[in-house]
Amino acid sequence: MFLRRQKAPADITEGSVYRRTTRGKSVETARVLAVSKDSVGITHVRFSVHYERVDTADELRTLALSSFAELFSERVLA
Repeated sequence: MFLRRQKAPADITEGSVYRRTTRGKSVETARVLAVSKDSVGITHVRFSVHYERVDTADELRTLALSSFAELFSERVLA
């Protein structure tokens, strides 16, 4: 098993907003609700995501900080 380890940006903080375009050409905008460590020390990001496409609603999700930073690389000024 190979684990990807990338240094996550230190500027991902509560209230930050990020955006990404998916393969289906929809746009996902994520607002960071919280950044915290779990019981083994892995930092996770809890965020609300809004989909800019027809017939969708916002969802709450949680990802490891490094995964969030990889998926949502475009910071949006709120």
